[in-house]
Amino acid sequence: MNYKGTILSIGETQVITDKFSKREFSVSDKTETYPQTIAFEMQGNNCSKLDSFRVGSLVDIEFNLRGKENKGRVWNTLVAWKLTNVQVDSGNSQPTTQKDPF
Repeated sequence: MNYKGTILSIGETQVITDKFSKREFSVSDKTETYPQTIAFEMQGNNCSKLDSFRVGSLVDIEFNLRGKENKGRVWNTLVAWKLTNVQVDSGNSQPTTQKDPF
């Protein structure tokens, strides 16, 4: 799947177990009449790919939709595996991270 939007926040890498880590980031499509804020995450070795992106950058995201059921509730996750800069916000020269963006 594919989504294009502007990065609003980039979180720090969270180490969940010895074999699993994730890094969350949020994106908004500001071109829509009613913009939506969408949460994505990078997993494993892909977490470091976010280091070269900045808040305010327009990016193209390739991702997989994953879901699982636990105790009668279904959980969905948008797992990004490729990010491409479409446009960089020139006013924000340093990466901006948040400890807990959600």
